[in-house]
Amino acid sequence: MTHLMWVSCMGRSFFQKTTFIVFFAIFGSGLALAQANDDLVTVFDGRQHSLSYYKSSIKALPPDWKKVWIITNRKQEEGAAPEKIQSIRSNILFNCVRNTYSTLATVNYGGTNAMGKPILQTKSGFELNDDPVPAGTPLAIIYSQICSS
Repeated sequence: MTHLMWVSCMGRSFFQKTTFIVFFAIFGSGLALAQANDDLVTVFDGRQHSLSYYKSSIKALPPDWKKVWIITNRKQEEGAAPEKIQSIRSNILFNCVRNTYSTLATVNYGGTNAMGKPILQTKSGFELNDDPVPAGTPLAIIYSQICSS
């Protein structure tokens, strides 16, 4: 990307180069954020937290499994002290035939939508605990959307 900016700035004045780089930084990041928001599917938006997943993170695995990154955003109550952990990103593996799931990894973040530097990775590894997907929960909604596609 830097190489592309350098090539397109060759032969221009310093002011033009600087202006191009500043505009690219401002509008390029906005475009990337807009694309990320288009990819984000919110399945639950409650008073204390919201639960979403990224469509682009869905991976089909043989024989009948699907893996997805789920984002849980914590909401601040008015007047409350800000929490250190703003969002949690979990890598979930669904067994679409057996109606079960396993949590492969969990990472805590200081920013919403798992933005910024990770604070702590609390789970890691390939542990297939095959817990039943609880009926009537946001996880069940994600399971139905992921496994039906």
